[in-house]
Amino acid sequence: MLRDLFSPGFLRRLESLRIEVKRVAIAARKGGYESINKKGSSIEFADYQAYNPGDDFRYIDWNLYGRLDKLLVKTFKEEVELSVHILLDASRSMLYPEVDRKFDFSKRVALALAYIGLSNHNSVRVAAIINPSEKGASRTTVQTPFFQKLSGIFRIKDFLGEIEPSGEMDLVSFIYRYIHENKSRGGTVIILSDFMIPPRSYKKGLDILRFKNYDIKVVQVLGSGELDPFKNIKSGEIVDVETKEKKTINVTGSLKKKYHQLLEEHNLALRSYCKSNKIVYTLARTDMPLEDLILREMPRIGFVRG
Repeated sequence: MLRDLFSPGFLRRLESLRIEVKRVAIAARKGGYESINKKGSSIEFADYQAYNPGDDFRYIDWNLYGRLDKLLVKTFKEEVELSVHILLDASRSMLYPEVDRKFDFSKRVALALAYIGLSNHNSVRVAAIINPSEKGASRTTVQTPFFQKLSGIFRIKDFLGEIEPSGEMDLVSFIYRYIHENKSRGGTVIILSDFMIPPRSYKKGLDILRFKNYDIKVVQVLGSGELDPFKNIKSGEIVDVETKEKKTINVTGSLKKKYHQLLEEHNLALRSYCKSNKIVYTLARTDMPLEDLILREMPRIGFVRG
């Protein structure tokens, strides 16, 4: 039951929200989002824009041409379906530090966003970002079908409960496979990850989505254990959870300073890349109440709207 995870009041608030869209790829079915259509297949006039070669002469406003000596084309509002692709990082790093519970928190965020989409009759799919080179991993993407009805939230919940994180995250390979298997179906892509991968990797993966004209939203999930891992530690052994490489360290003041500097630089690079490419970005701290993230922070940055 959803009420095991979310209160009835929170679910009602989710139903009042909708996922904000900066660009919409028109889908086959009608839906609840407006797109500008030069062909004028709907009845509601939207605006004028300059005539370009290939535009339909029938929609030139000749009265304005007579007054302004400019060719302007009428545009119309058309309701289109929004496809929402929720991509969840299922690499082993999402399980560590254990105290942060990044993967569990990410699953709850994914479920809440899927609920918002389905409440607005969007077409919603959830997929796990899993490296196919890992032993036992499928060469195809691990994903749900697209759901349009709110009842699909229960199958999405079951799907999320069955994912077991493993291996390293290969975002580029995943994005290539995902787009190919989904036949470049456009819409909004929401990526939930700690983004603890080299900047060149996430930039290339996101650039592929940008080239395909997706509306992209990034949720970087981190916890206090990752943001300040040496708070009460003087020495110990660290293990790379994805490669299993081990290293003994002494936690000095300079080491703490260097760690925080490198982490801030890494996170700043991600934020800056997103800002410069008009990708909506938010940092989701796992010690932050989920309700505050969804109902306060995401509307504030234009991730969702009421």
